Amino acid sequence: MVLCSLSIVAYTVMQILFGMVIKPDLMTMQIAVIFSWLFVLCLIAVVFSLFSVMTKAEKDKQMQEILQSENALMARNYQLIHADKVESAKRQHDFNHHLKVMRELVREQKIGEMSAYLQSLLDVPVREGAACHSGNDIIDAIINCKAAEADRDHIEFEFNADFHLPTSLSSIDICGVLSNQIDNALEACRVIPEGRLRKVIVEIRQKECFAFFTVKNTAAENPLLKNPELASTKMNSDHLHGWGIKNIRDTVERNNGFLLHEFENGYFVSSASLCFRLLDT
Repeated sequence: MVLCSLSIVAYTVMQILFGMVIKPDLMTMQIAVIFSWLFVLCLIAVVFSLFSVMTKAEKDKQMQEILQSENALMARNYQLIHADKVESAKRQHDFNHHLKVMRELVREQKIGEMSAYLQSLLDVPVREGAACHSGNDIIDAIINCKAAEADRDHIEFEFNADFHLPTSLSSIDICGVLSNQIDNALEACRVIPEGRLRKVIVEIRQKECFAFFTVKNTAAENPLLKNPELASTKMNSDHLHGWGIKNIRDTVERNNGFLLHEFENGYFVSSASLCFRLLDT
């Protein structure tokens, strides 16, 4: 529609200028020629600007789709991890039953049957039960995974999560905020030399119609002084590095929340909120 309107305006103006050019008055012809060139230059500038804006809008749209797909894949991955932990917990719950069966086999001196039964139990991997019980499966899966990741990298990891009220928030949006917040915190701690305090603290709570996600991490220095927008400083910019903050910010805006970054007492603090409506239980 914009291009069509520009074409109509251009045609009208050019007709007027052409009418001025063919007049016998030399001054009028010169003025018409000058205005013709100015108009053509302006038209080219407008078209170029319009093309740039449309290209940027399309690029932003494509990036939004990529980030949404990434969030969906992460959420699905954490759901599978949580389901696996739940299944492991069920096997752990059945352990007493297995002991009773084995005791009965021993009492009846069925050594062969007991050996086969014991071997079948040993073939089943038993994992440690989930440490986080926030009331939300995705939050539990994210925190449990990131806690294990922090332990592997010798980073202290503390959390306090209470999310027992059922809300309208999607697992994808929760994952898009929380997983990126914790990933950024762990990444900041990894650059701190071992021997110094490397710690991440996660706090999640619900209040009225808002969900609050606060992630704190020790930092070697205040990153806001040199990089207030928290843009990525990694060299391999062809990857999705640096889009974590954008992902969080876009998710927060889409859910009518806020995002705040600050540095206090040696900790970088990322605070995000998402607005929700309660679901009927």
